[in-house]
Amino acid sequence: MHRGIAPRSAWIAPLTLALAALLLGTAPGARAASEPHDRYRTAPARPADPLAASAVTRLRNEGTAVLWVRFLDKGERDEASFQDAVRAAASQVNARARARRARENGGRFVPDWYDVPVVASYVDGVASTGARVRNVLRWFNAVTVEADEATARRIAALPYVASIDPANRSRAIKPVEVGTVREAPFGAGRAPRPPDSGNVAQVWGGVSLSKPSDYGNSIGQLTSINVPAAHDSGFSGAGVILCVIDTGFDRFHTSTSPLHKIAEYDFIQHDGETANQAGDTSDQWSHGTGTWAVSGGYWPSVLVGPAYNATFILAKTEYVPTETHVEEDNWVAAAQWADSIGADVITSSLGYSDFDPAGNGGNDYGKQQMDGRTSIVSQGAVIAHRRGIAVCNSMGNEGSLGVTSVTCPADADSIISVGAVDPNNLIAGFSSRGPTWDGRIKPEVVAQGVGVYWAVAGSPNSYSTASGTSLSCPLVAGVATLVREAHPEWTNYQVRHALRSTADKAGAPDNNYGWGRINAIAAIYNSSLGGPVFPYPFPLVSPTHLSTLNTVPITLKWRRSRDPQLADAVTYEVNVCTVSPAQCVYTTTTPDTQLVVTANLAPFTQYEWYVRAKDPALHARESRDRFRFTTGNITGVPQSPPPTAPKVLLAQSRPNPVSNGSQIDFSLNGAAGVVPVTLRLFDAQGRLVRTLLDGSPRTVPTAATVPWDGADAHGRLVPSGIYYYQIEAMGRRESKRLVVVR
Repeated sequence: MHRGIAPRSAWIAPLTLALAALLLGTAPGARAASEPHDRYRTAPARPADPLAASAVTRLRNEGTAVLWVRFLDKGERDEASFQDAVRAAASQVNARARARRARENGGRFVPDWYDVPVVASYVDGVASTGARVRNVLRWFNAVTVEADEATARRIAALPYVASIDPANRSRAIKPVEVGTVREAPFGAGRAPRPPDSGNVAQVWGGVSLSKPSDYGNSIGQLTSINVPAAHDSGFSGAGVILCVIDTGFDRFHTSTSPLHKIAEYDFIQHDGETANQAGDTSDQWSHGTGTWAVSGGYWPSVLVGPAYNATFILAKTEYVPTETHVEEDNWVAAAQWADSIGADVITSSLGYSDFDPAGNGGNDYGKQQMDGRTSIVSQGAVIAHRRGIAVCNSMGNEGSLGVTSVTCPADADSIISVGAVDPNNLIAGFSSRGPTWDGRIKPEVVAQGVGVYWAVAGSPNSYSTASGTSLSCPLVAGVATLVREAHPEWTNYQVRHALRSTADKAGAPDNNYGWGRINAIAAIYNSSLGGPVFPYPFPLVSPTHLSTLNTVPITLKWRRSRDPQLADAVTYEVNVCTVSPAQCVYTTTTPDTQLVVTANLAPFTQYEWYVRAKDPALHARESRDRFRFTTGNITGVPQSPPPTAPKVLLAQSRPNPVSNGSQIDFSLNGAAGVVPVTLRLFDAQGRLVRTLLDGSPRTVPTAATVPWDGADAHGRLVPSGIYYYQIEAMGRRESKRLVVVR
């Protein structure tokens, strides 16, 4: 167990207790009263000897060891400098991470101490002692180093060092059984058709993949958790970033090569290559490739994962050749990295408990430490969760040890810990059990972890089956990605609650199954949280990403979306923005799936365009893609578009839902002068409630705003419910829905 320290009095030392207290028993969607790092506190006196006795024991047993070096402060001297540091750090948080964290905090992005970097001169000072710095961990105001005893004592003499502790060892939750490797049959797994076929649309660095008609040998593991139904309903992970933390990855396997990958990092060798490289054994990338394919692989008629249209980032953290190597700090560094990119979900099939006995220095985690607050990796998982990332982690394959055989970070509260069942939905004997040492039920949920079909690294078309909670976890993470896609407004608590409350043992959870086997479609539509499902995801079509355009006007095209619950039509908000500086130069709304842009476009300029679909209640879904195009030697003066047929454009009422009154906007494209217009309001049964414009004898302009005071034809306020307003003009008729809430 690591020794506690306090870089600020009663601040860092109780970090784990504070986090646990804030999270334990918190209802879905609720927020804690305050953040653990919300104000400046004076740093305590430096301890006489920061070097822990356990670190000395490890060093004398092993010669060189991995150590955690924590600092007293982050350079702040008083309240003002603390606030300055937080504000400066906030400017470095990217827009996606800001939005994700704001969702967890009632719509407000609140920067905090965790955003503040470790003081660079402190890191340099540690490095100057001769220690090899492995990871810089701002969440813990620490670095991890490889050092011998003499070097460790030089580090301990530095005036800003608070403590030096030995790191704990880790291991991947390896499969308990792997089936025979076999090649996919000839002709299976047809590659996606090229973009001009209409099957896929180019996106940033990848493709938007179409729903497969054949799931091949993965059909059982997906059907058991109702994933095909979620795919049929339009969800496939689009627009969600899923981080895979594992051993390494074969990006050229047939199941992974079509996927949209935007970042990767090797936290072992500290470079940008997560495939096998010098120093790796041949099977280094096997576990990671398999779990990645289970969560989101795409090779139709062979293997498909739940979140095949997600955006992936890949973190290589686990060194395969020996389990005496230390990777706990790598996991935390990877979670920090994922946070900085804006990841929404983490899938991790790694665990930390007791390890190889040789030279362990007594630093294994035992059952007493499985309390969600002792291990560094569990603390890191909770911090990631509080920053809006849904952390999914395997329970472990220690079921033979009985109760409290959970490994960390699966013991962490508020994350989604995953056990394994067989194809008949019976708990697998190897699946680790709860409760945690402090009595919380674990796992949260289960999925198939016996005989799961996965990809075999190193041979592009090789597949096999495997068993373990390392296989059930990526299935659940893939479904969490679908839920996040369907409900971008939900907090992490709500995503977790939806998965648990719709699982098949939700009425009587226990420490074998947790809340039971998940149900993807039920988590999206049927949880007790209720609320809307936003319009269906949709891709952009043309002009394709990185096009060069030499003439104006330009025509933007995209696929159709709709309201998934009431099948209502949606309207589209189209945005065209310059890339540098980032500034929108054209925004408009249309009911169609294409738009002729007549705005002046500057020559030799890069633009970005995207679309938002809005349902009648103004819930907005952004397009899966943001495409960029560059203008050539254009004049910037738009050409006149060809004549179009008269068109009635009816906008969504404002506001909607409405309590007292609303406004309805419309315009008549192609109309000359003024034309007769009829505007009526109907209830959900089609009965006329009120006529707002009767079309005769009055005439109205071709664009107008019509107020409605919330009353019927007799002046009485209408009751709560769904209503429809309908316009008739120029021989055309359009209608939209509005909601009245009293």
